[in-house]
Amino acid sequence: MPIRFVINKVKRFFIYRVLSLNDTPHRIALGVAVGLFVTWTPTIGFQMVLTIALATLLRANKLVGVPFVWISNPFTVAPIYGPNYLVGSYLLGGKYTWTGFTDAIANAANFQGGWPGRIPAWWHATWPIFPPLWIGSFVVALILGALTYPAIYLGVMAYRRHRDLTRPAKMH
Repeated sequence: MPIRFVINKVKRFFIYRVLSLNDTPHRIALGVAVGLFVTWTPTIGFQMVLTIALATLLRANKLVGVPFVWISNPFTVAPIYGPNYLVGSYLLGGKYTWTGFTDAIANAANFQGGWPGRIPAWWHATWPIFPPLWIGSFVVALILGALTYPAIYLGVMAYRRHRDLTRPAKMH
């Protein structure tokens, strides 16, 4: 897939699915921030429900954050949660190692069985990395959410100003 194609898809998504929503800039920005916050927590499988629940609780746009949780998936586990794990390890005094993270993920991914056995195997394999993973994920998610809110808020405002200036005047 050429990079230009991906860039155009992302651009169209932001323009037509985020910036041009018929909602207040605050609710849109908060919905995206909630979605990205949840994306960076190790809650794969529950992220859409968590995003909608948090957005409802915070009175944010419920649907704008949902597509952002699709960033985290089995293919992006290491690039997303690996740095989170390292942040958590650092915050916990460095007693956790990168090898511990990669071993836990490999053990969880290599389970040979049906779905009923996969969940307990996943928990057993990843339990040793939970403290640094959750602490690091929470810190990184808070920072990303805090940076996302003003960026999206200002983006919505700028898009609306631009749209209003370039829209032809209505004739009565």
